[in-house]
Amino acid sequence: MNDWQKGFLQKLETAKKQWLHRFEQFAADYVEPVFEGLDEFATTNGFQVSSPDCEPGTRLYKFALTENGYALVTFRMKGLEEVEVCCESFVPGMGAIDPTTRKISLHDASQVWVEQQFQNSLDRFVMAFAEAGAAVQDRAEALVRG
Repeated sequence: MNDWQKGFLQKLETAKKQWLHRFEQFAADYVEPVFEGLDEFATTNGFQVSSPDCEPGTRLYKFALTENGYALVTFRMKGLEEVEVCCESFVPGMGAIDPTTRKISLHDASQVWVEQQFQNSLDRFVMAFAEAGAAVQDRAEALVRG
C-alpha cells in the first residue's frame, strides 16, 4: 500500500467514526426515549420487552407476546449517512412474516420518524397475531362441524 492509500484509509476511517458517533447520538436522543415510552406501555399490555446489547451502530428491540410470537425492531447505521430500520414479526402458526425495511438519511431522521417505525412494526405484528388466531378458530370450528 502506498502513502496516499494509507492516508486515504485513515481519512475514511475518521469519517466512518464521525458518522457512527452521529448515529449513536441519534439513538440516544430519539430511539432510546421512544423505546422507553413504549416499554412501559407494552409491558402494561402483556408484552415482554427487551433490548439486548448490540455492536455500535445497531439497536435491537424485542416485543414478545409469547415465546414464538414477537416483533423485532432493529435500527442500524447503513453506509456512511443512512439509518435503516428492519421490522420483523414471528407469529405462532404463521412463522416469520415478511420483514419491512426502511432507510432515511441520518440528517432527516427524527423522533417522529422513530415513533412511526415502532408503531408500524407493532401494528403489523398484532394484526398478524390476530389473523393467526382467527385462522386457528376457523379450523377448530370446521373440525367441530366436521
